[in-house]
Amino acid sequence: MVIKKNASSILCSAALTVMLGLAMSAAAGEQKLTGAFDVGSAGNAQKFNPLTAPAGFSFYNKYFGTLALYDVGLQKIGGDLAQSWAYAKDGKSLTLHLRQDVKWHDGKPFTAADVKFTLELVKNPAMASVFSSRLKDVSAIRVLDAHTVLIELAQMDATLPDAFTSIMMLPSHLLSHIPAGELRSSNWWKAPVGTGPFKWTRYVPDQFVELAANPDFYRGKPMLAKLVNRYFKDASAASIALQAGEIQFSSMTLDQVRENQSTRAVDVIAGPSHVLNYIGFNNSDPRFKDVRVRQAILLAIDRKAIIRSIYNNTAILGNCVLTLPQYVPADINPYETSVSKARALLKAAGWHQTEALEMLTYYNDQASKDVVTVLQAMLAQVGISIRPRFVDGPTFGTLVDANKFSLVYAGGGNGPDPGTLIPLMQSSYAPPRGVNRMRVNLPELDQLFSAAQQETDDARRTALYQQMCRLTNAQLPWIPLWVGERFGGFARNVQNVIWTPSPGGGRYQDFPERWSIR
Repeated sequence: MVIKKNASSILCSAALTVMLGLAMSAAAGEQKLTGAFDVGSAGNAQKFNPLTAPAGFSFYNKYFGTLALYDVGLQKIGGDLAQSWAYAKDGKSLTLHLRQDVKWHDGKPFTAADVKFTLELVKNPAMASVFSSRLKDVSAIRVLDAHTVLIELAQMDATLPDAFTSIMMLPSHLLSHIPAGELRSSNWWKAPVGTGPFKWTRYVPDQFVELAANPDFYRGKPMLAKLVNRYFKDASAASIALQAGEIQFSSMTLDQVRENQSTRAVDVIAGPSHVLNYIGFNNSDPRFKDVRVRQAILLAIDRKAIIRSIYNNTAILGNCVLTLPQYVPADINPYETSVSKARALLKAAGWHQTEALEMLTYYNDQASKDVVTVLQAMLAQVGISIRPRFVDGPTFGTLVDANKFSLVYAGGGNGPDPGTLIPLMQSSYAPPRGVNRMRVNLPELDQLFSAAQQETDDARRTALYQQMCRLTNAQLPWIPLWVGERFGGFARNVQNVIWTPSPGGGRYQDFPERWSIR
């Protein structure tokens, strides 16, 4: 968990919050915070449909709202637009009780009809939402009254509250007349109406989006008059702007953090990314079918040396697809580096390589380029030749979705609930249906995902996820490497900002209405 300075005024007593509000109110009308919210792996620059976006939530949730959000430590889920919820005893339904003091930016009340509309839109195949898999067990959505929603389930799904932290609510009264397929591609987002603390006011392509304070926000009018998301071609340009005082926030790479150590121009804060970096391979490629080949790749890599020399020990080893300590049992294989064992396994598997394997990655910062270069050298020691290819995120997605890849160096967001891995690893979500881009197909893994979704007892659910860790440690559907820290840079005059790295960004309560500039 990472909290910006003066966070105590955000999270403690109401009296202190009021005092802070009084102190800053005179200048609040003049305050504007500009950030590069879409720089880095959690960004989603100039993509404005939140139902089709796998990332970018750090800025989406400044003008849209979700039913639920995590706390800043990504440990506990609490209500946002939903005040509370409860499962039926048989697990076949979930009742949501909504806040009654929420208005859309056009002044209309937020109601159960909006929840029904949004969740049905997510489930509609014509929308092709990235979250459709998270609602696969939702059989019906019923409005009981203006502020109560009943979600009927084919079977218990304990991961729904986690899904609700990602799904932005959309206004039924403005969008329900537009077919789902058109909503995916139409320009409704040029004047989006949400429930968040800021209202959309202006968009200049390739330059910025400007938001203005929402005076009717249910937790109170924001202290900032404006919030701006400025676009940059790359992280280096954003870092230069941050150091020069042109913007007040940006994600930073490890290289930029090192550069800032001498100047101390900005405050840098760090936290675990909750993202597992891994080598993925095309599971439909017969060259990788033998588990001994996959084991050899992992054994050939000196991960500890990479963490020490490139990451300056700001990463921790990962040995299965899960990363939270409670889900990682002590009895899994640590895969200590052994070039000799790797060579023996490849020989036993009959490995024969006639041409270099392309390793595709969307990571373009210098540290990641150094990592790929070292991976290339380490794998060459056991007779596996790698040819790196660095592309942008959209190109990466296009290539892997079209099955035009051999190996990737990528990251998989775990988040606080392992259910987030379902669309990434369950066999039924291989493209084009979902984002199981590595074409993982392990029936036992599918069964564990399903069993964990239906389990309400925390201890038994944890045991299922530990078994999932053991399975993926043995079978290596992904080749796990490490979980790194991520970094955020803030101008020194920024106050009361809460920030923590999170997969896709922004699925936690960061109280942007309390942000201010000193």
